[in-house]
Amino acid sequence: MIVNKSMFPLQSGFGVISQMQGRFADLQTQLGTGMKASTLADMGRDLPMSLSVRARLSNIEGYSANIDTVSLRLSFLDKTMSRLDQMEGEARNAAVQGQYGSNNINMATIPGLSKGRLDELVTLLNSDVAGRYLFGGSNTDTAPLPTTDVLLNGQAGKAGFQAVVSERKAADAGTDGRGRLTSTHTAATTTVTLSEDGVHPFGMKVSTISSTSGEVTVTQPAAGTLPLGDEVSVTFAPAPADQIQSGQTISMGFTLPDGTETQITLRAVTAAEANGSNNEFVIGLDAEETAANFKTALDARLVEVGKSELSAASTYAASENFFNGPGEPVLRVSGSPATATSLRVADASDTVMWYGGQTPAVSVQGLGRLEISSAAANSVTLGEKAPVSAKHGFQITGISPDTASIDTSYAAGDPSSASVAFTAVPAAGETVEVTLTEPNGNTRTLQLTAVVGKAGPGQFSIGADADATADNFSTALNVVVTEAAMAAEGNPRQSVTAKVDDATRVNYGMEANESGLLRLMRTQAAMTVETYPTEADIRASCEPMRLAAMAQPDGPLRIAALSDYEKAVTADIRSANGRFDAMANRQQDALSESHNAEKGSIEILTMELAVASITLKSSTSRHTAYKAQLDNLLSDIETVSKEDVAMEILALQTRLQASYQATAMVSQLSIVNFL
Repeated sequence: MIVNKSMFPLQSGFGVISQMQGRFADLQTQLGTGMKASTLADMGRDLPMSLSVRARLSNIEGYSANIDTVSLRLSFLDKTMSRLDQMEGEARNAAVQGQYGSNNINMATIPGLSKGRLDELVTLLNSDVAGRYLFGGSNTDTAPLPTTDVLLNGQAGKAGFQAVVSERKAADAGTDGRGRLTSTHTAATTTVTLSEDGVHPFGMKVSTISSTSGEVTVTQPAAGTLPLGDEVSVTFAPAPADQIQSGQTISMGFTLPDGTETQITLRAVTAAEANGSNNEFVIGLDAEETAANFKTALDARLVEVGKSELSAASTYAASENFFNGPGEPVLRVSGSPATATSLRVADASDTVMWYGGQTPAVSVQGLGRLEISSAAANSVTLGEKAPVSAKHGFQITGISPDTASIDTSYAAGDPSSASVAFTAVPAAGETVEVTLTEPNGNTRTLQLTAVVGKAGPGQFSIGADADATADNFSTALNVVVTEAAMAAEGNPRQSVTAKVDDATRVNYGMEANESGLLRLMRTQAAMTVETYPTEADIRASCEPMRLAAMAQPDGPLRIAALSDYEKAVTADIRSANGRFDAMANRQQDALSESHNAEKGSIEILTMELAVASITLKSSTSRHTAYKAQLDNLLSDIETVSKEDVAMEILALQTRLQASYQATAMVSQLSIVNFL
């Protein structure tokens, strides 16, 4: 028998020892670091699970970073909205009708206080967080508004708000300050006519006329949409016995440029009762003289209204023209203001654009710059509003062909229109389609189908006759146009979004021309540019009258001249007070809490931001809990128990020592040593 090392394979023994040494080194590393492996490549079968968990943790880390960023912006927006809400309340209470203050101090200070609020409002809407502007929708790299000075006074030859107000006031007042109205009384007649100087959107529109006297005949303005370009008349009974009686009145209602209403009431008085009041006219010796006196009183009253109510309405109409809302262009008077007959679309070459952020080109407010009217009882017309802007609102680009009972027509041009006339009661299933084009080129087809009974979406009910059917069609058309405008307008909140979870996005975009912010901007700008003379200012302006009166010799002429001077001062004071009251009333209406529930109000914006904040908090809670679970799972996968490692090290150390001894003995084995 041969005894040598070939009976004991040393190479295999060395390999086993080497493996145990490697394992021993790994265990020592695990004992020192607590980690199962020093690299992902050493994870073995646990590698896929480790990579998956790490990827999920990385996603959570990204979402958490988004949440932190959005939380900072929402915190800033929340503070801004709180201040805007305070400003709204302050402005609402700053000017109150009839409260002029001692020596008219309220009238003197309100423009300056409004200017301060306007400046703060512009600053807030132009504020940014880390260079990102928050009130321009998705346009976050530039301030959405110019400075207050540029807004009011213009820049580089471009008109600001002050210039637009001046133009609009001149256009509404007309050449004689009577609101583009002219009264006429022809000698030897008993009729006074009051007519507008043309069909245009300026001045005062006669909306109604009435008298408490049965001896006065009045003609009402024709019904229709503004502007009317209409004429009304007041005729006094010619018979001496049928004269209007003292105390009886004649009233006229007027629609003002901003859509509000005002009224003039003139009371008949005898010559003995007359006290020079601005709301009376003297009953003459006959109806012709009474008519002449009525015309004189009416003219004077129109001038007073022109200086007060009309002036305030013009300022607010100009604020609507200049501070345009979503889907509306900036508008200015076209041509010479005092005789202008239309508005024009302004552009950035001649007018300061107050808002440069993101905004929808079509808005539900204003029906996408479309209007529905009825030229005849059995017809309905959908037309574009003038002046037409290619960048704002829907354009009507077509209508479906005639059917058996429905005649359709399309008038191209600016503005374009589509008309539907019911020549007979239509049959169920007859359809009308109107094509609308958005400024971006997208088209929408509005389809309405005749049905028997109650109409559903995209339908109109067949009426008892063609006229009733036309009414039903008009109602249904209003609905589908509104829905199309809603779809085109979108949601400002979605202009800026952040992904905070796999299936969750937070929408927090803000646009400075949303309704609540727009109302605040318009009112503060309007109150800023409107100033009110004090009594001292008025007396100073009337001083030439007083000096002329004093130059008269003592006697009736001087007394009469001084009386005229005092009347002029009183009339100017009354006009200034009336204008302040009209401005204060409009500001209170615009900023009334009745608007709180409207889309885009400061309160609704605050609520929507609160919803976004709640979404962030919910996502944060989910991420925190999920991250803890993933951290535990990753720990189970990638870390080891140091106690178990220590025990394994001891066991492996014992095996290694035994292996070393056995290998050493085998390496020295020979026949000599064996013997």
